[in-house]
Amino acid sequence: MIKLVKAGLLALLLPMAASSVAATYEEGVHYDVVAERATKKPEVKEFFSFYCPACNNMEALIGEFKPKLDKDVKFKKSHVDFVGVRDSENQQMMSQALATAEVLPQKDKIVAAIFNHIHTKRAKFNELADVKDVFVAQGVDGDKFDKLYKSFSVRTLSSKMKRDQNYFKEKGALRGVPTFIVNGKYKLNLGRESGITAPEDISKLINYLANK
Repeated sequence: MIKLVKAGLLALLLPMAASSVAATYEEGVHYDVVAERATKKPEVKEFFSFYCPACNNMEALIGEFKPKLDKDVKFKKSHVDFVGVRDSENQQMMSQALATAEVLPQKDKIVAAIFNHIHTKRAKFNELADVKDVFVAQGVDGDKFDKLYKSFSVRTLSSKMKRDQNYFKEKGALRGVPTFIVNGKYKLNLGRESGITAPEDISKLINYLANK
């Protein structure tokens, strides 16, 4: 009899628990729906620019919440070319630099080194040779860099970043950086207004939306 009572209570509590979790996050407060269709696989994509100081500061926070994401949630970066510091051609060069880094095992170190080059060293990327120097400093063979940078796969990935940028700009979801989009459908609202600022809270929101 006691077992039946416990089972009955558990059956009542489970729907309540599920509904309370669902009610934790509100559309328009913690996130916005920015597209009708979601990606087939769970992901969170950060739209950013190497030239953006806020994006540079965000790197430390990403380093804290990224390990807390569910194993099946893939974290992606997508570089934009509308930050006003440099012309779009220069910023597209940096997008292709990111696409090149994506296919290398030193990816995270290269991304950190590019941010450091701009925001700590106060140095500039005026031409491709400047970008190549950073890659070589991180242990990438110079000839390998040349081949990868010009490769079809890297150019395709760079072009996709541009397409994604235009798509979400048209949707009104990409007005500044950094911006995080989950499953190509949900834009995170981070900051004081939503109360989502701590790494653990950010990872929980991403995991919730990735499995929504």
